[in-house]
Amino acid sequence: MPHLVIEYAQKLEERVSIAALVSNAQQAMDHSGLFATHTIKTRALPYRQFIAGDNGGCFIHAEIRLLEGLSDRERETLSSSIFNCLCQFADGVPAVTVEVREMDPNCYSKRLPF
Repeated sequence: MPHLVIEYAQKLEERVSIAALVSNAQQAMDHSGLFATHTIKTRALPYRQFIAGDNGGCFIHAEIRLLEGLSDRERETLSSSIFNCLCQFADGVPAVTVEVREMDPNCYSKRLPF
């Protein structure tokens, strides 16, 4: 825990290093000091088919999934940090968004080898 899922318009792969975006976002999560490094899971999902506004523009959206326990201020700071990280890769991307979601711990199951 936590999960950082970055969704993006697949056509961004032509001009953005997704590997670098994921790596930098992982580092931003780690540098928040809110989580043990080994618990952070970051991944990116491309979307080939989407509609974003009138012109079908590009987008980057991050969803941070957390179990309860962080304060409003901590969640806001984390959201801002990830937003700023994504914006470093978003030259010419009209839509960059971040959402923080708390998961219901009663409905979350996991099995990890580490």
